[in-house]
Amino acid sequence: MARLKLYYPAEEITNNLYTFGSELMTEDNVEYVGPFHRYVTGEVYTGSTWNAKTSKKLVVFQQQNKITIYNTLKPDIKVKYITPKRIQPQITSADISRGSIQRYFICKQNERIIFEVDAAQYNDWTSNVIDNKIYIATRIEWTITGPIQDSQKGNVLIPGATTKNIQQIKVATRTIPAIASILTDPLEFYTDTDYIAPVDINGLK
Repeated sequence: MARLKLYYPAEEITNNLYTFGSELMTEDNVEYVGPFHRYVTGEVYTGSTWNAKTSKKLVVFQQQNKITIYNTLKPDIKVKYITPKRIQPQITSADISRGSIQRYFICKQNERIIFEVDAAQYNDWTSNVIDNKIYIATRIEWTITGPIQDSQKGNVLIPGATTKNIQQIKVATRTIPAIASILTDPLEFYTDTDYIAPVDINGLK
């Protein structure tokens, strides 16, 4: 299956990942164990890096049940919706270089259950593979590097990571009002990228 885009710059690809199982599966519902790579679009493919001949699309692993097995045996009978699965972000070096990550949240309206998902499941929700009448969803841009506190440059106030993420929480509450109850730490996933040069013990400086 072709990727969504013909070309992806390096910063949009996370290569050399590995799964030991219970995480991903092929589109024919076979659990996958081995190397894989991920794109900023949420696409996941087999292989440490892209290979047009051998890379296969992967989806979030779902434990097969009687419905799944029946659907495999009777491909003309299609189960319409899938159930979302909680997935916590895994911060990569590419994310740190960008300084932020996309975070995705889904809420089951009748039970008011809110949990975080990945880009693939968010895309499933937008395309109604996950029932978007039962679930509502939102995504936010979450800052993970840079100054923590606000700063002033002349007459311009430059927001720090804390302020940026609080603003994003407020944006998310327009769709999921109770989301602030789980996003209680505006510095979640924050990483300090400041580098301190080691002392030159050889006296060369």
